[in-house]
Amino acid sequence: MIEALAQGLPRHGYAVRVLCLREPGEVGAAIARSGVPVVSRIARFRFDPYACIRLASALRSDREGVLLSLDHHDAVFAGAIASRCAGMKHRLLAVHSTGLWGRESSFSRSDRLVLGAYERIIALAKAHADHLAERERIERSRLSIIPNGIDTGRFRPARSEEERAQLRSALSIPRECFVVTIVAALRPEKNHAMLLEVASRIAKRRGDFLFLVVGEGAEGARLQRMARDLSLGEHVRFMGRRDDVSDILAAADALVLCSHPVVETFPLVVLEAMACALPVVATDVGAVREMLVSGEEGFIVAPGDVDALSGALISLAGESETRKRIGVRARERVMRDFTVETMVRRYAALFSEVSGK
Repeated sequence: MIEALAQGLPRHGYAVRVLCLREPGEVGAAIARSGVPVVSRIARFRFDPYACIRLASALRSDREGVLLSLDHHDAVFAGAIASRCAGMKHRLLAVHSTGLWGRESSFSRSDRLVLGAYERIIALAKAHADHLAERERIERSRLSIIPNGIDTGRFRPARSEEERAQLRSALSIPRECFVVTIVAALRPEKNHAMLLEVASRIAKRRGDFLFLVVGEGAEGARLQRMARDLSLGEHVRFMGRRDDVSDILAAADALVLCSHPVVETFPLVVLEAMACALPVVATDVGAVREMLVSGEEGFIVAPGDVDALSGALISLAGESETRKRIGVRARERVMRDFTVETMVRRYAALFSEVSGK
């Protein structure tokens, strides 16, 4: 999101700087390579008492501008304090969660101390805005909704059957397999165990399904043991962290999101798959209902409903024309509502609204 804004906002007349409290990381380095100024290592360690002073100093030259903070706790607090000290008038906060696993709120105590300093809180969807108003007690008048966008040039379907065959060959996917993929960190809240149970049920009925588990995390060893206990063998492939997710999606036949309800807000992988014209079967979590129309642009099932998820995948496997029709509609939906260009344009309009410039 930050990379897209940093590179896209100049086309709308905005000069952009990216400020990183700690290391710039892969994204910060990519932004710097694109020519956007990046200031990093403002905080020398986690609770650096001088970080706000350094950040205020960095912001003084931009006191007539707009500060956009992400909802990382250190950034929320330091951004609010330092921008006030620097004399900035306009502060916005982009929130990307509805609470962390095992916690009731997505805001920490330090966040709560400074939330009033942000003139707008940006939610990702109507359901997210409702959550922030009803559960987090944010005034409706301070809420704006801007969905994140997808790079539809990177995430796209294969241009031909030949290209698709090449993608599958590069991933060692047999031609006859029906490929289901999940792209998510291997954490409890993503509920990979549900997918493995689905895989076990389907494998007893059909031998042509292949489940690709893309991601890494603390649950990895437990999930691999579970796959062995279920005798899934060649039906499940744990692929770890990948840099070719767009190719994997373009080579697959369906994507699954089976998360628990508490943790999802606006799961971007759903839109990435839709942009690849890939049918999505997702649990009814977060803002999924605002991302796709069930039965037309994908399928939505109840969280934890193994029967419904299994049935939807088996149905898709047997109906190639239905898959194709859903995939076309899914990409059309992304192109209409959820592109990077649309997201950048909405942020630029919001900056103009709050600053009067």
